[in-house]
Amino acid sequence: MKIKTKLSLATLGTTNFISVLANTILFPIFPTMRKALNLGLTEISLLVLLVSFPSAILNPLGGLLADTWGRKRIIVPSLFIYGLGGLIAGLAIIMIEDPYPVILAGRLLQGIGSATPMYLTTALAGDLFQSKERNKAMGILETSNGLGKLFSPLIGAFVGLIVWYAPFFVYPIVSFPVAILIWVLIKEPPRNQPINWKNNIETLKLFKNTSKILSLIIAFISIFLLIGTLFWMSDFLDARLDAGKIARGFLLSLPIAALISTTLFSGWLNNKFGPRIIMIAGTILMSVSFLFIPFTAHNVFLWPIVLVLGAGAGLIFPSLDTISSAITSKEHRGLFTTIFGGFRCLGAAIAPSALSLLLKKGLFISFIPLAIASLFIGVISIFLIREADILPEELQTENKVNMESKERDGQG
Repeated sequence: MKIKTKLSLATLGTTNFISVLANTILFPIFPTMRKALNLGLTEISLLVLLVSFPSAILNPLGGLLADTWGRKRIIVPSLFIYGLGGLIAGLAIIMIEDPYPVILAGRLLQGIGSATPMYLTTALAGDLFQSKERNKAMGILETSNGLGKLFSPLIGAFVGLIVWYAPFFVYPIVSFPVAILIWVLIKEPPRNQPINWKNNIETLKLFKNTSKILSLIIAFISIFLLIGTLFWMSDFLDARLDAGKIARGFLLSLPIAALISTTLFSGWLNNKFGPRIIMIAGTILMSVSFLFIPFTAHNVFLWPIVLVLGAGAGLIFPSLDTISSAITSKEHRGLFTTIFGGFRCLGAAIAPSALSLLLKKGLFISFIPLAIASLFIGVISIFLIREADILPEELQTENKVNMESKERDGQG
């Protein structure tokens, strides 16, 4: 890659890094926040829901507008709104006696602002890179995403030592400068055309096959299991282990450390085995790990289990990025990738609220039915997802194997 291209990719990666701070940076301070503001677990779960649910709804709209006006024109204002929401929530805690409703309003703004940046970076990378380079770029973007998930609990824990609500002020501090960098560094062809509804309807029609629908379901499941596990761990570590903020931050980072370690090899794995196989393998791995959490919650085997769960997520996410950006037409790519992003945000939105309700019935009721359902999706995907339905010819493993075989025959 050229230096300019590497710089552009680094900037896109930074956007991914700060986008994932939306929820995970707050997990270490949630127990302290509950006590300080006298909130229940369900009320805390709303702080995640109000960020992730708007993102799920607005992602496709952002993709549609990005295909019309350009990716950068959507990403930059979104990052400013994202930072502003965090600033409002933080100031509310300082200045208002009962800040919870205003915090919710700030989190809603963050949900609007965080809706599209991470997934439009995937679309931009799809514009910039082709074939094997695209797999490598997606691996780097997902690694940046993983680094954000890895360090955000630690950032939240350490910054929370200053004062528990300090993590809310991290959002504007990081997002405002990155928005400026995106505007200055990323170059894309100018777009200023009316919305092509016919073209967008054609994009939606691309999902009229079983393989793509199952891929969307896997996008939902994977983030649901990951965020659900992190949300449960945040409460569990406080209630059962009496862990402090720093200890919680480190322990919450375990599955993310496994995730990012796996994404480092994602480019090679996807090139060798194909995104379809890697995505399905990751889904089955996450489902089995989620299934075993209730059996290991009170012993040391929990930690290997959450590491395996994180590794499964590290297999799935880069594969989904490759699939969602592999569409050949740039006119479709923004909307296409953000639909995948919308399903991931929906999983993140529902997971804490669902678990906060289910946990009242106990660990086994909370985890086992969800694990079995997701495992079922992983198993049927083996038979129902076709590589030809989710990837263009140049990225299909079978075609690559045939080409390599012909090259060897020619050399022989």
